[in-house]
Amino acid sequence: MGQLSLRAVSEPLRRHPVWAGVTATFLASLLLRWLYLLGAPDRDWPFSIFFYGDSRFFHTAALAWARGTEPEATLPYHPPLFPWFLGLLYRALGEPQGSAYPYKLGLAVLGSGTVALTWAWWRKLLGTGWSLLAAGLYASSFGWLVLSTTYSNEVLYALLLSATCALVLAGPRSWRGALALGAVMGLGTLTRAEHLSLWPFLVGFAWLRREPSTPPRAWLSCWGVALAVSGLVLLPSAVHNARVLRELNARTPQLEPLPEFTPVTVYGPINFAMANHTGATGGFAPDLINQGGHNGQLDATLPEHRRLLLHGYAEGLRWLVEHPADAAGLLGAKLSRWLDGLSLGLGVSNLPAGLSGNRAPVDVFVPDSPGLKWPLALLLLAGMGLSLRAAHRDFLLLTGVVAHRLLITLAFFGYSRGMLAVFPALLPLLLLPLKALAQRREALAERLCVIATAALLLLWVEAGLASEGPPRRFMATGSTDTVSGRLIQDDWVRVWPRP
Repeated sequence: MGQLSLRAVSEPLRRHPVWAGVTATFLASLLLRWLYLLGAPDRDWPFSIFFYGDSRFFHTAALAWARGTEPEATLPYHPPLFPWFLGLLYRALGEPQGSAYPYKLGLAVLGSGTVALTWAWWRKLLGTGWSLLAAGLYASSFGWLVLSTTYSNEVLYALLLSATCALVLAGPRSWRGALALGAVMGLGTLTRAEHLSLWPFLVGFAWLRREPSTPPRAWLSCWGVALAVSGLVLLPSAVHNARVLRELNARTPQLEPLPEFTPVTVYGPINFAMANHTGATGGFAPDLINQGGHNGQLDATLPEHRRLLLHGYAEGLRWLVEHPADAAGLLGAKLSRWLDGLSLGLGVSNLPAGLSGNRAPVDVFVPDSPGLKWPLALLLLAGMGLSLRAAHRDFLLLTGVVAHRLLITLAFFGYSRGMLAVFPALLPLLLLPLKALAQRREALAERLCVIATAALLLLWVEAGLASEGPPRRFMATGSTDTVSGRLIQDDWVRVWPRP
């Protein structure tokens, strides 16, 4: 009887290994996220003690979507897709009644789906053993346990980025593939506006990888269709923004008008100016819009804010050119903030770095210990270098994705969560040098990868044990509001476990 039951299980696994792997990685990821939530003191809050971000805006916008109310025309600053998605959760599960737990669990399902989808195309790049190890690292990443269980648009963006990589690696050789890639690129742009500037990296990789027998006209047609479809996906947002900006311009005829053609958001120029000036720190700091006592509130009716919205790129570039030494130091600070994302460890205890550290404004928690940061940075650099070789040419797409994020970081703000956002491209590059070293004994390396993946399951055991007791308690300190005495959540906050 036991042999029959084992055969009944093993036969479908042999016939459908990809679906079996997708199901297993999804369920394992979801289990760990659920266990993390059970032991978290903030599971009912719409934000996390380890990440605050734009959760307040996302909640307010999602409520408007769920209720079908048309808010007063406001500056299109945030990309709209994640608030819309959260609004769908509010409609499906009901509006929040004092607890964000159901919606956080819904986001955990989305994050788990991303791990499963990503493993499916990693398997072709890395092989079964290495891809299982990568999926285990992704599922147990402390940074992603945090982002997958709070109001963070990275949880939706990572799914769309993973789908983008999968479609480009498959090659949009048919109209169906071109339509799918265009739709995913459009949706990714509506989640994070800079995703649109990934197009040159994708097209460049596809041109280098194209089959010599493919007629250039057919190749260009497929990619032209993909680009056109992404534009069509952005069209409703562009029409909505044009109406809003036209109304805002009509309210302030005495000021220089804002450009009405804005497919996603107006934040490019003003963010560039805030990221590149004398007081810039490398991370997000709204000092330029705080001048005059505006308390970080962007107001397009103010002449100084309107100037930054329109001419922020020119002002930022002027400062960079006039202060080359300061600019070099600022670029280094941005790079270091971005690489801090590599400091985050594994499991609910963030091993080996621990749970004491700092949370920068609009960014994720970074532990005090930087032990993982520089070794992993060197490993990433080695992986990107290996991707330039013909033997690993498919990894060149992932190098392009990471390089794109690096350029966005150097131009704007250094975010540790920006490193986490490119996990679908990052992890294979981190494992590529190890895989290349193991090529002479590939069978042994595959077995070792399976053993290492099994060892990672101890993190699930730890999470289960942690979830059985009362929620973990933490202390936090930082700037406080002079009226309420509460912590200012979008400023620097220090976090550590409570004894």
